[in-house]
Amino acid sequence: MTNVEGPYFLESIPTITDRIKSRGDGGEELIIEGKVVDLAGKPIEGAELFIWHSDHEGYYSGYSEEFPPDFYRGKKIIDSTGAFNIRTVLPVPYMIPHEGPSGKMLELMGRHPWRPAHVHFKIRAQGFLEHTTQAYFADEKWVDSDCVEAVRPALIHKLQERGGVKVLKKDFVLDPV
Repeated sequence: MTNVEGPYFLESIPTITDRIKSRGDGGEELIIEGKVVDLAGKPIEGAELFIWHSDHEGYYSGYSEEFPPDFYRGKKIIDSTGAFNIRTVLPVPYMIPHEGPSGKMLELMGRHPWRPAHVHFKIRAQGFLEHTTQAYFADEKWVDSDCVEAVRPALIHKLQERGGVKVLKKDFVLDPV
């Protein structure tokens, strides 16, 4: 299922193999694993899987000199198996900017400024439609009242646990052009 891209996508991010770079200053480890396939279930070799999310304090990299864009972001080139396994840090809920007009609008609507924890994905492959989505986590705070109303049941995932590490399983099926 597609979902909002959000304001924090950056085209120029590091290509990764198995780990998204973090600042090493905290946060719980998260493994994101799955596959990228076509409608027949065949792996899509060469697909570009962009992954980005907030840090463990709810901030996105690439929007200040102190927090360069090579953290909490990565582009994985999918191999012939279609599978990926990426280590990163579990994102947390965060507040959207809520001073000024945005805050007034939320207040008038009787809404809060919180986004639930989530991971963004964009997948591109030659001959297929680009796919942009997010993954939210079951039982997380704000997942049932996201201030931007982007959460959909199909995008909520129950995290598994393996060896004390949380695991997000997320497969992508791309439609042909």
